[in-house]
Amino acid sequence: MKAQDTAATPHAVKSVTATILSEFFDTLEKDEDLGDIAPRLRKVVLEEGVFAEPSIRAALFPDVS
Repeated sequence: MKAQDTAATPHAVKSVTATILSEFFDTLEKDEDLGDIAPRLRKVVLEEGVFAEPSIRAALFPDVS
């Protein structure tokens, strides 16, 4: 594997990951019970890039302090 190929790999993986997560959040939005949660999770995970439990928990349960 060339150095160029190795450097390009993380970008490709990030794109695949983002695509899969986007499809997952799209599916969640279609579910009547989870539709209101999906945009908050999408924001935390895809836009902010946070995978920490407290942030995910806050997105799932916004009314709990």
